[in-house]
Amino acid sequence: MKYKLIRKIGSGSFGDIYLGINQSNGEEVAVKMESVKAHHPQLLYESRIYRILQGGIGIPHI
Repeated sequence: MKYKLIRKIGSGSFGDIYLGINQSNGEEVAVKMESVKAHHPQLLYESRIYRILQGGIGIPHI
């Protein structure tokens, strides 16, 4: 497992956000999780948008 979840730091209509640790380098990360039973999955689309915007100011790294 690459990431270890530490604690829940937020939630919204499309999922929960956790503080995590990248176990290979100790870096703190945010991990967003969505139920596999979600009627309208959003994470795939969100990750595609983040990849398009990658490198912009204030844009998270994926």
